Amino acid sequence: MTVRKLSNHLYIFYSFVFLLSILHVFWQNTTLFTIIGVLAIVMTAISFPRSDRIFKILGFVLLAAGTFFFFSGEATLKDIPLFFAGNISLLLLISMLPWMNSVVRAGRYNKLLQSLLGGNVRGLGTLYARSEVTMVSLAAFLNLSSATISQDLLKEKMKNVNTKVRNSFITMATLRGYSLALLWSPLEILLATSIFITGANYLQVLPWMLLIAVIGIALDSLVGKWMFRNEEIPAGSTKEAPPVDKKKFSQFIAALVLFLCTVVFLGNVVQLDFLFSVTISIFPFAFLWAVLVKRRRSFLHIGWPTWKWKTNRLDNFIVLLLSLSFLTETLNVSPYLSYLQNPLIALEGNPLWIMFFIQGAFLILTLIGVHPIATMGIFGGVSALLTGTFPPVTLTILLTTCAIATVPAAPYGLIVTITSVALRMNPYQIVLRNLPYSIGLGLIGIGITSLSLWVYS
Repeated sequence: MTVRKLSNHLYIFYSFVFLLSILHVFWQNTTLFTIIGVLAIVMTAISFPRSDRIFKILGFVLLAAGTFFFFSGEATLKDIPLFFAGNISLLLLISMLPWMNSVVRAGRYNKLLQSLLGGNVRGLGTLYARSEVTMVSLAAFLNLSSATISQDLLKEKMKNVNTKVRNSFITMATLRGYSLALLWSPLEILLATSIFITGANYLQVLPWMLLIAVIGIALDSLVGKWMFRNEEIPAGSTKEAPPVDKKKFSQFIAALVLFLCTVVFLGNVVQLDFLFSVTISIFPFAFLWAVLVKRRRSFLHIGWPTWKWKTNRLDNFIVLLLSLSFLTETLNVSPYLSYLQNPLIALEGNPLWIMFFIQGAFLILTLIGVHPIATMGIFGGVSALLTGTFPPVTLTILLTTCAIATVPAAPYGLIVTITSVALRMNPYQIVLRNLPYSIGLGLIGIGITSLSLWVYS
């Protein structure tokens, strides 16, 4: 069998590792966890040459730093597999996400976005608010596809608008709306990672994240209305949009609510942790949804090849998350942990300054190319110190908001990269356009974090 054929069947190997990870949730066995760790090392070795250049560099830096911390501490060689096994559960969640996107495509719910965005609105100020609210409403399930679909539609709708104005509008409305949806979506990996680190209850976190999203929508819609108040789409330049399918829209919202209820039930009644609750809910829920709307065959026809293709190409996530797991675990057993703790120790008793420090760290590291998940992992390494200052819910709000606020201004982030290609823009032009928003959303997060700290103290 050729190397190419083997690479097309990596999903079988990865699925085996994921099944062992699920088994470990119910059977906490050190030998089993060690086996998972050994297989995780094999996954890393396979994925490194297949990953993108930026992830190779980042993975190399994380592994090099982890190796340094390993030799500086008292860990032994037999501990190495355990250090790599920690983030397998995050990879399992990422591998399951295509099933949710597949039921959305099978049910043709992606056409909702076209209908909702395609109203006969001429003023860009009004269209901006409508575009952002639509993105926030639907991106929780559609994820990246909501951004690409809306960008294509807006490009067509605004084809006779000045290019600079059009590009500014699209980069602001779609990327900012996308990030505001991520704040509360149970499918968002940054939120899941934050809860994974803090051990907070998603049901307690959800109202706070929705509050941040609502404030963000209200303020940014006002900003957009003001910025584009004098711009209009020339009359007759676009076709009349099809009416919104109210039945399908109701189905979509009902499905979203039911999925959230399922996750909450598994977390609070069955007592499973949030990350695992989301992960094991995705496929059964998506399948039953497809059956109820009579799209089962289409769901499987779309979902199976999509899942295999996506799982075979987890290389970037494998390199990042497993290298990050090694770094985080070795840092925890290294005497150098104190050097990272010192700035936070120096700020002890000043939670507001700690909040600003965390926001600044996420923003600066993102601008130089470090993925927010990697930064999240660094703070995860000092989580014991942070939880001494903040209750779990408060810390989750802080980490999640500061991380997600950077998404529209991450020069090497996937959504910015997709947008830069679609609009033929330099990624740093997009970054500069959205940097004030990222700072502002982070500050809103700090404000709500302070409020929650007062409530839970």
